[in-house]
Amino acid sequence: MTEIRPFRADVPQADLDELSARLRRALWPDDLPAAYGVTNERVRKLAEYWLDEFDWRAFEARLNAFPQYVTEIDGEDIHFLHVRSSRPDATPLVLTHGWPGSIVEYLDVIGPLAEPASADEPAFHLVIPSLPGFGFSGPTRSAGWDRYRTARAWAELMRRLGYERYGAVGNDGGSMVSPELGRIAPENVVGVHVTQLFSFPSGDPAEMAGLDETEQAALATLQWFYEEKFSFNTLHSQQPHTLAFALADSPLGLLAWNAQLFDEKLDAEFVIANVALYWLTGTAGSSIRFYYEEMHTTEHPAGPTTTPTALAMFPNDFQSIRRFAARDHANLVSWNSYPETGAGHYAAHEATDVLVGDLRQFFAGLAHRWPVLREAHRALRTAVAGVPDGVAWEAPTPCSDWTVTQVLQHAAGDQHGYAAAITGRGGPAENPFAPSGRIDGDRGAYLESALTASAVAFAGVAASVPTPLPQGELPAPIAVGACALDAAVHAWDIAVATGQESPLDPGLAEILLSVAKEIVEPLRPFGAYAPALDGAADDDAVASLLRYLGRNPQWTA
Repeated sequence: MTEIRPFRADVPQADLDELSARLRRALWPDDLPAAYGVTNERVRKLAEYWLDEFDWRAFEARLNAFPQYVTEIDGEDIHFLHVRSSRPDATPLVLTHGWPGSIVEYLDVIGPLAEPASADEPAFHLVIPSLPGFGFSGPTRSAGWDRYRTARAWAELMRRLGYERYGAVGNDGGSMVSPELGRIAPENVVGVHVTQLFSFPSGDPAEMAGLDETEQAALATLQWFYEEKFSFNTLHSQQPHTLAFALADSPLGLLAWNAQLFDEKLDAEFVIANVALYWLTGTAGSSIRFYYEEMHTTEHPAGPTTTPTALAMFPNDFQSIRRFAARDHANLVSWNSYPETGAGHYAAHEATDVLVGDLRQFFAGLAHRWPVLREAHRALRTAVAGVPDGVAWEAPTPCSDWTVTQVLQHAAGDQHGYAAAITGRGGPAENPFAPSGRIDGDRGAYLESALTASAVAFAGVAASVPTPLPQGELPAPIAVGACALDAAVHAWDIAVATGQESPLDPGLAEILLSVAKEIVEPLRPFGAYAPALDGAADDDAVASLLRYLGRNPQWTA
C-alpha cells in the first residue's frame, strides 16, 4: 500500500487517566548519589511536573496544528509531519530525530524554516518523520530497522511526496540516517546537514599523529562518555527486550531511563513531551531496538559518502573530530562550532535561531555559490511563474519554432545537462533539443528540480568544470556563466512570448555578454545560437546581449 493517509493525534482519555494513576502509585527506590545514576531528586521533580503541570491535550493541539500523515513503507506505518512553505522556491528537507528524542525535537524550527520573516532568507518544505518504532510510527512489527533500512524508507517517502531533490537533516540517530540517505539516493539528496558526525579512530596509529589540543579534548570527552554514560548503549545493543518489560510497565521507570540522556538544563516541558510521547504510543521498547539493529547489521557500505555535508556542532554534545569525519565523508563543505550557545544535544530546541541560521547558510550556499547563476535562475523562475494559465503555454517564442512549454523543457533540460556533466548522473529526462511540448504535473516544480540540480552541482566545482558543450571542460567561472547564460536567455524568451516585462537587468546582461563572447562563436555552427544581429545606437546591455545571441530585442509574438 502506498496510500498517504491524514493523521491526528488523539490519545484516549482512559490512557491519560491510567498514566496519572500509575505515576501516583509509583514505587521509589532508595536514594543514592549521582555517581550511581540519575537521582531521585531529579526524577521526582520531572514526575511532579508530568503529573501536575504537563498538559498532554495542549501538546496534542500543538502537534495537530501541523499537517500529519501516515503511510505504509516496507511493512510499517510511518508517521510524519509535512509542512509546505508558501514560497515557490522552497527547498524540501527531511529532518530525522534519534533516541530518546522524537519529532518534538524539531517543532521549534518549523516556523522559521518554512516561513522565514525575510524574503531574502531561504525557505523550506519540511518532512519530519517519526523513526520506525518511535512515537506514532510504532511499535514496529518487524525487525531490522537500522540506519540503512530507514534511509531507504525515507527515500521512498520523499518519492511518494513528489520531491525529486531535497536535503537531509539529522540529530543523534538522524545524524546516522541522513548521510546514508545521501549515499543511497545521491541523485536526489542535494546536501546532508547534521549535528554530529559519529566518526571514531580506526585503530591506525597514523590517524592519531599530531592531534591538536581541541581534538585531544574531544577524544577525552568521548572516553569519559564511554566510561561513565555508555551503559544504555550496551544494554540497548545487547538485550533491548529484557529492558522493554520494565519500560513498558512503569512510566516512572521510562522517565528515569530516558532522562539520563536529557541534560538537566533542558526545560521540563520538553523532556516530558518526549517521554510522554513514548509512553502513550507504547514505543519505549521498540525505539531502543534501533541500537540492537545497528550493532547487528550486516550492511557495511564501502568508501566514504560523497554528498555535500555540513556539521553544526554544539558544546555540550558529542564533539566530532574532522580528521576522522573526513575519512568517512569525502565532501565536507561546512564545519561550524557554536561554543557561545552553551547548547547541548537538542540544538533545534536549545539554540533554535543558531541552528536555523546554519541550515539556511548551508543550503543557500549549495544553491547560490555563484551569484551570476543565482540571478539567472531568478530570472527564469520569475518568467515561468508569470506565464498566464491556459493557451499561453502553447504560444510561439523567439526560440526556433518552439512553444513556451518547449522552451521550458529545453531550459530545464540544459540545466540538468550541466549538472549531469559535473556529477556524472541525473541527466535530462528527454532530449532538450527535441522537446515534446508535454509536461505532466506542476511546471514550477518541474523547473525547480532542474535549477536545484545545476546549482548544487556547481556549488562543489573546482578550478575547471566538465560541460555538455562541444568545448568540453571549461574554467569554472566560464562554465557557470555558460549555464547562467542559457537560463537567462530562455527566461527572456518565455517572458516576451507571454506579454511579461523582461526579467533581465542590465548588470546581469553585461556579465553574460562577456561570457557569451568567450563561448558562443564555436556553438553557432551547431545551431545553438543564430548569427549575431547588428546593434542599434540606443541599445542597452540587455539589447546588446540579445543581438549578440541572434535575438531581436523588439521581438513580439
